[in-house]
Amino acid sequence: MTRTGFTLGLAVVLILGATSAATAQPGAKAPPVVQFKQFGATPEQFWQSSVLRWTGQLSLDLTSIKSDIANAKLAPIVRAGINTQAENALLQTLELDQLVRKGAPKDKVFAAFADVEKSVAALAATVNQNPVAKQATAASGARADTAFHQLAAAVGAGDNNAERLARRRLRLAESTGDAAEDLRTLSADAFQGNEKALDRALGGYAREARSLARRLRDNADAKLIVQDYATMVELWSEAAALFGRVRNLPPAVQAQATRVDDLHRRLGVALGLTPDGPNPPPALPTAKRFSFVVGAGVGGQPHVTVFVDEKGTVAYSFLAYDRGFDGGVRVDMADLNGDRVPDLIVCPGPAKNGVTLPVRVYDGRDLNLLVEFVPFAGWKGGLHAVGTDLTKDGRALIAVTAEGTQHVKVFDLAQGKEIDSFFAHDQKVTGGVRLAWGDANGDGVPDLFAVNGPGNAVTTVKVFDGKNRAVLAEYPVLDNKYRGGAFVAAGDMTGNGRADAIIGLDAGTVPLVRVLDPKGKLLVEWLAYDERFKGGVRVALSARNHVVTGPGLGLKNSPVRIFATGNVKVPVGEIVPFLGYDGALNVGGR
Repeated sequence: MTRTGFTLGLAVVLILGATSAATAQPGAKAPPVVQFKQFGATPEQFWQSSVLRWTGQLSLDLTSIKSDIANAKLAPIVRAGINTQAENALLQTLELDQLVRKGAPKDKVFAAFADVEKSVAALAATVNQNPVAKQATAASGARADTAFHQLAAAVGAGDNNAERLARRRLRLAESTGDAAEDLRTLSADAFQGNEKALDRALGGYAREARSLARRLRDNADAKLIVQDYATMVELWSEAAALFGRVRNLPPAVQAQATRVDDLHRRLGVALGLTPDGPNPPPALPTAKRFSFVVGAGVGGQPHVTVFVDEKGTVAYSFLAYDRGFDGGVRVDMADLNGDRVPDLIVCPGPAKNGVTLPVRVYDGRDLNLLVEFVPFAGWKGGLHAVGTDLTKDGRALIAVTAEGTQHVKVFDLAQGKEIDSFFAHDQKVTGGVRLAWGDANGDGVPDLFAVNGPGNAVTTVKVFDGKNRAVLAEYPVLDNKYRGGAFVAAGDMTGNGRADAIIGLDAGTVPLVRVLDPKGKLLVEWLAYDERFKGGVRVALSARNHVVTGPGLGLKNSPVRIFATGNVKVPVGEIVPFLGYDGALNVGGR
């Protein structure tokens, strides 16, 4: 199969949430999406965080390209030339990163980004000239290309300079045409000529995109530009409908089709046109269906990996905070904005140097930063944050607690404000509290599960009513003597419409996982790791309702394990998220 090359493009705006291609069923009408209200950060701070999100990602992906080239069967002179180009692109990206961190004037930032653009373009051209290098960097190059697009969008947010806007529209049109041609090649290889209608639609779409690029380059009449884009809408609608009829669409084709759809919609927005037109393209099958997420613990970089499935297929891998932050990152997933794609919630663990870092929410569709906020002003310790899917009444809820305290705050991102503040236990109880959302009483409203950490009180599960915070239930995780603390997840494990508590015991005892019904009755328990391991076990639920476990400190390569509660003797899967990392792992799911 022919692989897509490392192409270069420039996007200037985020894809509108309401036009997301990542819906559950082909041809389904996109659901209404809640737009979060920004709070907790000034517009400039949010812009800075958004840009740094993508300078960090592009740096990671360029480093991956270097690694792929080092392992490719290339002549030494060819390898050296590509490596030099990659090093230069990485250097320019890091220089842009530092300028943004220092709050440099926007004109300097734009100039630095232009240097990044040139260096990335030079790298792409060099790689694409060599078939072996192009093959070796297919995956890392595609990730770098996406990161570059997103970085361009972040840097250009709010920029109204006519010359820069015109240049970005041109680059975006060129990139859309290139991506469509790559999709055409992939589709021809995958379907072996059996999809002539699809080939015609994609070929026509690529030609129209290039025609549009020429008109933009020549400053053609606006009516001609609108006409070209309208034709693109018709052709892409035809192609998307054809893709939707194909069973078992190859993953590479699916991913590239989603990329073209993203570019198509961005181009429409960049041109000031509706990407849907009078006859909107049908939604494509989603290329990524997230299963669970893993974050490195204290002592590791704030590295987050999102898995598509329980086999270890990676959807995203990124740094949630600055590379030098050593407090680890806590993670969770929930569809907070209602677009049917889980969004990623991250918060910091305790850093050695004591810094105040925000809770951040990343869009599951494209990993753009949606919102960030500091829940406890001046707090420099760790945080725990969990979210629940958008509620029926349109609330996007995140509960946060300051590590080591019993203080819990609930925020509604749709309103952009704190809506609740209370203490899970008496303030004299030490060890803090860990949280999870789940409908414990079956009334359709998410309730809040809380379990205290290791301290001076019996470790108990306490369930607070989602309507009024009344205590629905309280019971020990093990017995009335155990005070060693625990981690908690919540989900309906029996199919009765009520969430059960999934408990993982903290460090100092055996790595025991227990599932307790809403009244505290034991349903099943097992050891997630060898009984000699005393580092504790963190728990989450995968998309298949399987229990995901992450070890505390002390296991070689820190493996994640996945268990089906119907048969807990042997895990259905084991994944090493961060090879060579032996520290604790934080896990999250939905």
